[in-house]
Formats: sequence, structure tokens, C-alpha cells
Amino acid sequence: MIENFLQGLAAMANFASISAALLGLIAGIVIGALPGLTATMTIAVLAPFTFFMPALTGLPFLLGVYKGAIYAGSIPAILINTPGTAAAAATTLDGYVLARKGQARKALLASLYSSVIGDMLATIVLIAITAPLAAIAIMFTSPEFTILFVFALTMIAGVSGRSLPKGLIAATLGAWVGCIGLDPMSGNQRLTFGFAELTGGIALVPVLIGMFALSEILIQSEKSIVKSVAAGGDAAEPGLSWQELKSLMPTIFRSTGIGIFLGALPGLGAEIACWIAYASAKRRSKKPEQFGKGSLEGVAAAEAGNNATVPATLIPMLVFGIPGDTVTAVLLGAFMAQGLLAGPLLFQQHGDIIYGLFCVLLLTNVMLLVFGIWAIRYLRKIVRLPQSILLPCVAVLCFAGSYAVNSDFFDVIVMLAGGATGYLMRKVEMPIPPFVIGLLLAPRLENAVRQSLLFGDGSLSIFVTRPISAILLAIFVVSFAFLIWRGYRARRLGV
Repeated sequence: MIENFLQGLAAMANFASISAALLGLIAGIVIGALPGLTATMTIAVLAPFTFFMPALTGLPFLLGVYKGAIYAGSIPAILINTPGTAAAAATTLDGYVLARKGQARKALLASLYSSVIGDMLATIVLIAITAPLAAIAIMFTSPEFTILFVFALTMIAGVSGRSLPKGLIAATLGAWVGCIGLDPMSGNQRLTFGFAELTGGIALVPVLIGMFALSEILIQSEKSIVKSVAAGGDAAEPGLSWQELKSLMPTIFRSTGIGIFLGALPGLGAEIACWIAYASAKRRSKKPEQFGKGSLEGVAAAEAGNNATVPATLIPMLVFGIPGDTVTAVLLGAFMAQGLLAGPLLFQQHGDIIYGLFCVLLLTNVMLLVFGIWAIRYLRKIVRLPQSILLPCVAVLCFAGSYAVNSDFFDVIVMLAGGATGYLMRKVEMPIPPFVIGLLLAPRLENAVRQSLLFGDGSLSIFVTRPISAILLAIFVVSFAFLIWRGYRARRLGV
């Protein structure tokens, strides 16, 4: 591993890679500080522009954006009670109260230090376990991957929204769209409806831009722009003392562990991790009555939890090719555009690039500390930038980004269709992540099922006669039963 790490360090130790990571981090911080512009939207819009760059230039840029946006969502959450990203929603509960008390700088510093520590520890875990996991995953064959893909789709469908049936419908629709094009075995056209442009399948990136970015623009356009005066954040305000940071360390470590665990599970991203980490901190706190009334523990727990998921979500993506959340779903598309097929063989075929990206994650974590302090001081005014300026600019990038993928106007049409679909799904409260993951995994799931049946002479018994697949199947059955029970219990309780 040390040799691979040194090779990765040598691969990314150049001006282009470091500059791209730095630029991406700054862009992520600025965009994350703007309410309404999510990390997923940002990466979906910017990803097409990285396809024409070398892998160790384009991918560090996107990873920097991801990391910066997740952290910076806490800035407007604390200053104006409006989370910049959904992952910072729990931060508003105590961060804004502290800001109203004239302790905005203290809250912002607690958020920054918690984010950096949580991210660093999660990155170390990522580096330590991905290669061993990949070595185990190499033993997986088509039956194991079939169950794994179905398990991932079901989990994402079950946890992405309030309704399991809606999540399953969304995943099914995504898989159906993913089957458009030519049959991989017979070469027959499927669901093309006579359009020659569809024979190659639906272009992934335009769909992602439409479903995440364009639909978000439509939703935000419906909302009235709430004006709020940003609370303090001046250097004259009290900062975070070493003693206060030291007292927060148990909460940070515990929340980091929660974030790593949840981030490594497909479908459980930063949006969920922040709430679970917050609830756990409140339960374990010596002063739980202060939560919601200006508790630094609450800020630290939410931010350590959500930022720890950033490296953790890369674990299932890199090892199994299964996105950990919607952001990594977009990143998976960027990897594919760079000719990097995520999965257990990725470490053997492109080990230098992967370990180079690990070095980028460590480097951007140090950069995050430096530029986070800069953001605390200078981004107070940007949080009040009106959406009447922001949204048209993002819309222009949506059209430019979707066209840039293949220089084909048909991709713009696909983006518009994806935007309309995403908008309708949001209006009926149908989760988008299962649709996207279904779209991504459908071709691989189809191939895995066909190969499994071929190996088993058409018998389904191959899924239970192989030890690894039998264990995975048992885990899947138990997990699915739990999701059904949880939904039934929620209906009985009326939540």
C-alpha cells in the first residue's frame, strides 16, 4: 500500500492537479455558501467541462468542489438560518441561535474545525480499507454482483424518501430508462421509438444535469426570496478557544464514526448523517437541554457527521461501482468519461490514479482549513446574493454543460426532459436518487443477471448455492424486511 501511495503522490504532484483541486475547493466553498445551490447540482453542471481534461486534473477539481460545497453549506445555515446544502440542515438548529447571540464566529469556527477533523479521519479510513475490500470484491462473480446491485437499489429506494413504494417506483423507472438503446446480446433496438439518437442509450450527464440542476432551478423559482440580515461574523466577535475545541473532541470523533458508517452504505449520504449524528450527540451529551438553544456540540456533531461522509461515499463507488449518494452518482459518470470503470479491478488497472486522488483528498483537507478561515471572514455578504441573479447563471451553465458532453443538441433535449421529470418527481414527493442509481446500475445489473443464469443453466439456485451470494441474499432479505417493517410502523404512528 505504501508503494502505491507513493506512486499516487508522484502522479498528482504537479501544478495542474494541485491547482485544479484548489480551484475546485474554492468554487465549492463559494457555491456551497449560496442557499439553493447544492453540491449535486454544482458537480452535475461542472462535470462535463472536466471530460476534456486528464483524469488527475478533472477529477481533483470535482472532488474539491464536493468537499468545499458540503462544508460551506454551514455558513448560510449559521448566518441566515438557511442551509446552503441539505447536509447542513441540522446545523441551523444551534448555529443560527449562536449567531443571534453574537457568537457567529465561534459557531463558524466550530463548524470548520469539526468538518476538517471529520473529513481527515474519514479519508484515512478510505485509504486504509478500499484496497483490502477490492481484494475481497475480486472474488465476486455475477451472482454476487446481481444481489449486490439489487440490494443497493432497494436500500436507496427505502431510505431516500418517506415512502418505500415511491422509492421502488422511482428505481424501476430509472432502470427502465437505463435499458433504452441496443440489446447488448442480440443488438435489437429497445424503447427507441424510432429515434436513431436513442440507439446508443440515454446520455447520463445531461439527465443528471436536468434532474438535479434544472429541476432545482424550477423549484427555487417558485419560492419567494426571503430576505434576512446576516448575523455577525466579524473578527471582533469571540472565537473558539482551545479548551472549547478540546471539549468538543468526543462529539466530533463519535459523529465522524457515524458519518463514515452511513456514508459507506449506499443511499445514506450527508443529508441523513447530519441528523443522526446530531441526535446521537444530544442523547450522549451532559447538557442535552442546550441543544436547539445554541449548543456548540450540536454544530460540531452535525458538521463532523456530514463531512465524514464525503470520503466514505467513495468506498462503495470505487470498490463495487455502486454510488454511495447522488453526488457520487455524478462522480461515477465523470470516472466513466475518463475511461475509469469503477469496481474491484480499478485498483489493479489504475492504482496510480486512485492513490493520486487519495492524496488529493488529504491535500484538499489541509486547504479546507486555510480557505475555510478565509470564507468565514469574507463570505458574509455573498450569502445574501439574490436568486434572481444566481438562477439564470446556473441555467446557462446547464445548457452549456449538457451540450458540451457530445456537442449534440439532442443532449440538450435530454437535459430538458430530465429537468421536467425531476420537477414532477419533486412535486409528487418521489425521490430522485433511486431513479438515478437505477439508471446507472441497470445495464450492469442486466449483464450480471444474464451471466448468472448462463452459469446456472437457467436455474435461480445459483444465487443460494454459492456461499458468498447466499450470505448477501440473506442480508438483503433481512434488510428489505426491516424497510417494510419501518414503513408499517411509521404509518401506524402517523409520521
